[in-house]
Amino acid sequence: MRYAGIFIISTLLVLAVGCSCGDVSVESMVQPGLQKVEVHFDLNTNGDLPAGNDGFPQVEDMTFVPDGTLLPQSEPPRMVLSSNNWQQVNDVRIYVFRKNEVGDFVYYKPTTEDGLKQDYLSVDDFTLKFAQSPYVVWWGGTQDLNESHSYVGQMQLETGEYTFLAVARDDAKSEVKRISDPNQSDARYQWPIWTEGETQLLDAVLYCADEKVMVATELFSGYTAQTVVVDGTTSHFYRSIFLERAVAGILLYVENIPTVLQAYDPDEELATGIIPMPIDYKVVGLGVVQGVVLSDQVLIADRKALDGRLNVPLYNHPLNPPTPERMLLKIDIPEHATIRNGIYEGTSPDNERHPNSLCAGSFVMPQLANKASSSDHESYDKSLYLVFYGYDESLGQEFALAWVPIRLNAGAGYDSHYYPLEANHFYSIGRRCYTGNGEDFPEEDEPIDLQKGTTADIEIKIDPFWNEYYGGEIGDPAPGLGLDPEWGDHPAGNL
Repeated sequence: MRYAGIFIISTLLVLAVGCSCGDVSVESMVQPGLQKVEVHFDLNTNGDLPAGNDGFPQVEDMTFVPDGTLLPQSEPPRMVLSSNNWQQVNDVRIYVFRKNEVGDFVYYKPTTEDGLKQDYLSVDDFTLKFAQSPYVVWWGGTQDLNESHSYVGQMQLETGEYTFLAVARDDAKSEVKRISDPNQSDARYQWPIWTEGETQLLDAVLYCADEKVMVATELFSGYTAQTVVVDGTTSHFYRSIFLERAVAGILLYVENIPTVLQAYDPDEELATGIIPMPIDYKVVGLGVVQGVVLSDQVLIADRKALDGRLNVPLYNHPLNPPTPERMLLKIDIPEHATIRNGIYEGTSPDNERHPNSLCAGSFVMPQLANKASSSDHESYDKSLYLVFYGYDESLGQEFALAWVPIRLNAGAGYDSHYYPLEANHFYSIGRRCYTGNGEDFPEEDEPIDLQKGTTADIEIKIDPFWNEYYGGEIGDPAPGLGLDPEWGDHPAGNL
């Protein structure tokens, strides 16, 4: 069974060398008021030995390089192309938090042996896999193992009680970050840095870039369940951290997209009081939208959603649906697509099974469940919608033609229209999942057929295990949340 996350396990150095704590000599220049602490971290899963030890496969057996055809080759941040539980993590950091006088753990910068403050401990071995290729993807091999490495952390700490927060992400080489860096402010998005002695562990926040498409990158987090007390009695400690994804995944996989939908001229004046006739508009794109408000932040330690503070609908016409100010993902109709019998054809010519389909995915910040409005009018307040976009020549811009609610199967335990987007869960509109290492055509390959219209809700099954999900045709009944026997039991979300 593959559990959702990785363990960062700090083992007693004395266990590794076979001697007692009293026999260990720590030789260094210790700063006044500080004590030297050395921690040997084994980054692995459920106590398994790191990959490459006797009886375990080599790292090369648990990674693959996309072929560039079935799977595009892309350097991280990782593209979401399916529900596969892959990762390209290349930036793993361990942050230190110290208990203050009122009992809160606050951000603390440990001191190096050279007497310099350091923002975090960097676990650089997660970049070793990229020696094979800049496009390498971790999939875990036939044994479904997580990426494992060893790391020795040496630091100087004040007397006190500590806990450690690990944050893993895949955007180390990105010039423009989609998620905030705790140690770098950004004036464009007003991202603050974490402040030593002030930022509390359970209140520490990471932000997503405030743009029209609110795409995040893959992100994991977790912190020690047991604290470390530095009091001079020992300088070596054993602690574990269990990491899970701090973002949700969304996939949109549809086919037979209608070429035309009717709407009202968004530039037409309605001062006369006469309701005009709707006219045909060409569909130019699709988007997945969170209703009413959107959160751009996550409580990183516990991976919890925060209240939405960004507006989503933009009410710009009394007869048309609102045009979203922000969305979770968007995909445009490609220029090479052709039209036949009112649907787009050849939208994905490389997809031999479904050449008339479109597929797009993204990582998104977790969202709280929306609440139903008391208004008698449509408030666009449901959790998820599929939005069809048209283009107005006179305005020179896109506008919404239709919002189709995405209904969650009732067996999930939430209201079918008002449900949260939870971290480490996958929400798939359509089904697409490759074999383990992406070496063949998708073994699950069922886009939702949009040819049947845009008036009925789309019903999906949320995937709490990242790999299993349901996406049927518009209006189709969905099975209960219980796992289908043919899918098996595959908890996921691990690194």
